[in-house]
Amino acid sequence: MTEGGDRYEIYWMVIGIVLLAITALATYPMVYTLGGSPNVTSDIPSNTSSNRVINTIINATQYTFMISESSESLKSITILPNGEILPYYYNLMVVHPGEYLNMTMYGVEGKSATESMYIPVYNSKYVVDTKILPGISQYAVWYSGTTNGSYLPYGAYTFLNSEYNGPWFSYQAGEILVIPESGYIPYSSLLSYISSTKVAQSSGLIGDPYNPPLYISNSTDPTFYLVSDDYALFNDSVPGPTFAVAENSTVTLKIYIPTPKGDHNWLYNYSSNGEPYAINNIYVGVYAVWWNGTITPVVYQLIKYDSPINFTFEARAPAYLYGIIYPSFYNFNPNNLSSSLLGEQKGYVMSLWGSVLVFEG
Repeated sequence: MTEGGDRYEIYWMVIGIVLLAITALATYPMVYTLGGSPNVTSDIPSNTSSNRVINTIINATQYTFMISESSESLKSITILPNGEILPYYYNLMVVHPGEYLNMTMYGVEGKSATESMYIPVYNSKYVVDTKILPGISQYAVWYSGTTNGSYLPYGAYTFLNSEYNGPWFSYQAGEILVIPESGYIPYSSLLSYISSTKVAQSSGLIGDPYNPPLYISNSTDPTFYLVSDDYALFNDSVPGPTFAVAENSTVTLKIYIPTPKGDHNWLYNYSSNGEPYAINNIYVGVYAVWWNGTITPVVYQLIKYDSPINFTFEARAPAYLYGIIYPSFYNFNPNNLSSSLLGEQKGYVMSLWGSVLVFEG
């Protein structure tokens, strides 16, 4: 190349570097601080009382949402069977009617990929679909109300990660529990929830595996059966079925989990030296969700396979969670082949869980 050609090539390279520097400086706050604008809080009416806004921090890790909520009427606290107290929920949000979830979302660096927060409640005022990227903040608002100004019926509404981030991405789903601030769900609201759920299952969200089956019992001592399949799912749904029972009823859950037999089941895990084993150090149980957002263990035991796990409890809280409500670490490492060089697939997974709603008896 001639000397003149070399000169022009250097000019173009310098121009490119300058343009790149200008772009980086101009977009620095947006790229490195904000993935989305916090101005979405303008979706919350200016006259909204502060006690109707739940400040919600969502930390997305591989296959799990860790969610911290804080408001004047509700604060996220999870008490585990071993007595450990967590200031967050796993894959769960709790809200009272007429409250706003003011969400700030982060992808935990080193523990997540590109994910999303997708809340497809078809009859709500806001449908959220927001990307969550490691190291970048995102924002969204969700309101427990409808477009016509009324409140959503009390109930369990599903949210999920709609962005593929690995083989267990479809299990990264949670629930928004809309519960009373006191007392139990009025039966009229339960009927409205049943109606909207049927509409969703028959038209709006037909065939959607994230639209859990709903079972209602007016009995004073209802019994429900839950059987896991080979993919660690109850009733082909994540989360599992939603049950509705009368206050003060004596509820029995009969759970059966077969021994996991292959890599299509996250309970079939691998040790650090590549040996497969069935996870056996995780609790299955029933947990009360109280009006102020505190979750407490009611009955529980370590997981066991190929034999019934039976739980009986009195329905005294406004809602309950059942099953495995906190995730287990999963490491795909057959024959000790997993490595940073060959590739790794690991994260925290949970799928065998669901909710129980309590209505006025």
